[in-house]
Amino acid sequence: MVDTTGGPSLPGTTVVVADGRIAAVDARPPLPPGTRVVDAPGAHVIPGLWDMHVHVFDETRLPLFLANGVTGIRHMGMAPVHTEWRDRLTRGELLAPRTVVAGRIIDGPNPMRPNSIAAGTEREAREAVRMSVDDGADFLKVYSLLPRDAYFALADEAARLGVTFAGHVPFGVTATEAASAGQRSIEHLEGIFLDTSARAAELRGEVAAIDGTDMAAIFRIFSEVLPAAAASADPARAAALFDTFARNETWHVPTLSALQAMAFAGGDDFPLESYLPYVEPGLRDAWSSHRAWGGDPERRARNRDQFDRQLGVTAGLHEAGVDLLAGTDTFVPGFSLHDELELLVHAGLTPLAALRAATWNPARFLGVTDAFGSVEVGKAADLLVLDGDPLREIGSTRKIRALVHGGRLFDRAELDGMASGFGDEQA
Repeated sequence: MVDTTGGPSLPGTTVVVADGRIAAVDARPPLPPGTRVVDAPGAHVIPGLWDMHVHVFDETRLPLFLANGVTGIRHMGMAPVHTEWRDRLTRGELLAPRTVVAGRIIDGPNPMRPNSIAAGTEREAREAVRMSVDDGADFLKVYSLLPRDAYFALADEAARLGVTFAGHVPFGVTATEAASAGQRSIEHLEGIFLDTSARAAELRGEVAAIDGTDMAAIFRIFSEVLPAAAASADPARAAALFDTFARNETWHVPTLSALQAMAFAGGDDFPLESYLPYVEPGLRDAWSSHRAWGGDPERRARNRDQFDRQLGVTAGLHEAGVDLLAGTDTFVPGFSLHDELELLVHAGLTPLAALRAATWNPARFLGVTDAFGSVEVGKAADLLVLDGDPLREIGSTRKIRALVHGGRLFDRAELDGMASGFGDEQA
């Protein structure tokens, strides 16, 4: 049994499950009459994994999370189907991971994403918070074009109503300000490069000058301004920012698998190529056309250099004591989380630290360590039985012999069945 809280692994352990909960974790616990015994010599048991940044809209994709050992997800933008799924999950009518759902994305007056709430003023931002709470959002998600005054009004209203907010760092707000305003998590390492650049004032001036309705100008921020900021990083500024994150308990979800996919688009080594059949049809075109939008060799070289810097920032955050969460944002249910864990290790985290980012840390972040995040008596029976030690080789999280979800056992054949049939699907 692998102890994700940081204690030593326990050899020769028996885990007893009853009524959806862990009833015992011991060498030789007494077994109730009629207990089904599953022998797993040489295996390692870990808690179910959480992907803390997903977008999924097709119900047929939900079992793919479970097939890959992902027993919990944090969905980063509500659509009507998500509240329906959550209700059906509560009633036990849906085979899917446990789900935490953000409200509809809250963006500026001309939102970048469909189905977003447009909030250009302080009043509209406060209304967006109340609307999201009324819609049953577990938390709020803010986006890049939300104006500065609206952002701080949202933060104030969220605090008043006792709801947390997370997401992007809007262009008009610094990462330091976001942490101080109480933003619970920052996705994709947003805001860090601008805040830590020796050219921060100059580059922020360029960002402030953009027209929020001009997508070409917005794209230039990501393709030119942020790389310029990354290339002019000031270690002292970085240390100060990371200390601010740690003091304010601002969590980060690097989504390295998504950043890697963007960086390697257009080449033969595009990491999502083999995953494309598993991406739901409505979201697949953006990735399957990667050679068209990522084919420029100069751009690929620049993007790969930026990805190396993103790996370095992830390592720096971890070393500074900033808490990290594993999230993917790649629209590939389940599979990409294992890529994310391997990328966290590649960035410099230990296998245990990477594993904690998908187990113990999500439970801490969500305030549910009494029920999830570790293999302990009384907690929900969400477990993976692995043919390998993830503390020696993080890739062992892919070697799933069996899954227990809510106390229900799925063997390897059942998990394979969940993941079958997608290769023949037409986009």
